[in-house]
Amino acid sequence: MITAEFVQQQAIYLFRIVLACVCGGIIGLERQQRTKVAGTRTHMMIALATALMMLISKYGFMDVVEIPGAGLDVSRVAAGIISGIGILGGGIIFTGKQGNASGITTAVGIWATLGIGMALGAGMYTLGIGTTVIVLILQWALHKNLWIVKQPARVQVSFRLNNDRQAYEKITNELERYKISMYQFKWERRSNDTFLLRCQVIIPPDFSRDDIVGIFTGMEEVETFEVV
Repeated sequence: MITAEFVQQQAIYLFRIVLACVCGGIIGLERQQRTKVAGTRTHMMIALATALMMLISKYGFMDVVEIPGAGLDVSRVAAGIISGIGILGGGIIFTGKQGNASGITTAVGIWATLGIGMALGAGMYTLGIGTTVIVLILQWALHKNLWIVKQPARVQVSFRLNNDRQAYEKITNELERYKISMYQFKWERRSNDTFLLRCQVIIPPDFSRDDIVGIFTGMEEVETFEVV
C-alpha cells in the first residue's frame, strides 16, 4: 500500500536528482559558452547519474540490511562511480603535436560535477550547492587570468627570416630583453634563400600573445611570423 510517507520520500529522492541536474547544468553551461568538448548536457547527465547511483547506494539495499547475517558495504557503489568517471575524464584530455595538453580543466570539472552529484544524492544540499558556486568562481577566475592565478605560458612562434646571419641573434636578444625563455627550436633552410625558425618559448605571467606580435612587428630580418 502506498502511503503518504512513501510518496514524500520518493519526492525527496526526485528533488535531489533534479537539483543535481540543475547544478551540473550550470557548470556545463559555463563550459559550453567557452566551446569546450563537454557542455551542458554532459554535465547534467553526469550529475544525474551520480546522484541516482548515490541514492541507490544509500537507500536501495535497506531490505538486504534487515536480513540476519547479511553484510553490506554501501561505500562500494561510490567507489565504483569514482573509478568509472576516470575513463570519461581521460578521453577529454588531448595532447597536441607541440606537447600542449588541452581539456584538463574540463576533465577536472567533470570530476567535480561527479562529487556534487554524489553529495546531493546523499542529501548534503549545502555541500553540493556550495561546491557548485566554488567551481563557477574558480572557472571564472582562471578564464579571466587574474593576477592570483596567472602563470608563465608556453607558446610556439614560427619565423620566416631573410638571409641574414644576425637574424637569429637579434631575435634571441629581443626575447631575452623581455625575459622570454626559449627552450626548444628548429632551424630550416628554405630554397629561396630564407630560413624558417620554429621555437617554443615561455612567456612571463604578465605577457600575452599580442605582446609577442608587437615585439617582432616591423623587424627587418623577419619576413613573416606566426604565434600559436
